[in-house]
Amino acid sequence: MRLLLFFLLLAGFAQAQTPQKPKVRVTPLSDGVYLHVSYGIYRNTAISSNGLLIKTPDGVVLVDTGWDTPDDTDNTRQLLRYVADSLRQPVRLCIVTHAHDDRVGGIAELRRAGVRVVSTPLTAQNAVKAGYPAPEGILPADTTLVIGQVPIRCFFPGEGHTRDNIVVWLPTQRILHGGCLVKSVAVFGMGNLADANVQEWANSVRRVIARFGDARIVVPGHEDVSDHRALEHTLRLVEKYVAGKK
Repeated sequence: MRLLLFFLLLAGFAQAQTPQKPKVRVTPLSDGVYLHVSYGIYRNTAISSNGLLIKTPDGVVLVDTGWDTPDDTDNTRQLLRYVADSLRQPVRLCIVTHAHDDRVGGIAELRRAGVRVVSTPLTAQNAVKAGYPAPEGILPADTTLVIGQVPIRCFFPGEGHTRDNIVVWLPTQRILHGGCLVKSVAVFGMGNLADANVQEWANSVRRVIARFGDARIVVPGHEDVSDHRALEHTLRLVEKYVAGKK
């Protein structure tokens, strides 16, 4: 009896120590563009992850899925429910910016909903290696998709957070989704470097600054949204990290 009580108490303690994921949040950034924030558990802490919803006359474009896993796609399910209930349009397309859980985790949920998912060829390959369905690896290094007369530019600036990270630029609204290549001004660490190329990261950020340095809004992969200062902040963080490794 005492042993059973011990295990029950231990199970209750473990459950209390496991953080609960907050629900998905969606907030407007600009006319027709929304920030979606979902949460994953990293090192026993609930961490936020940013993506975009872009409303067009031909439906909604999703940039990155919710932060999901092969066994739990509830965040992306919440996003689809929000679009249906609040925007009252179908999701026509999802662009994923690299092959980590916080970007591709909900692909299976999108597939079940009949949503087309696209990426670069390398992201498609890496998604399969990570245990996810492959997106359509059709995006070249620099291309502009036009959905419902809304231009959406997908640009590969070079390796950084991962070998396959791309950024997404909305020229009409001057909004840059930097994904995990770009760090929030609220962040002072490098985060997950498991697949990073820290030696090239700064050069890749410089290419982003050269093309999109006049961004009005910059959405990093995680934490607070700001403006072009996030790009400069990321560059300083990376340079400092690399210098410290010499």
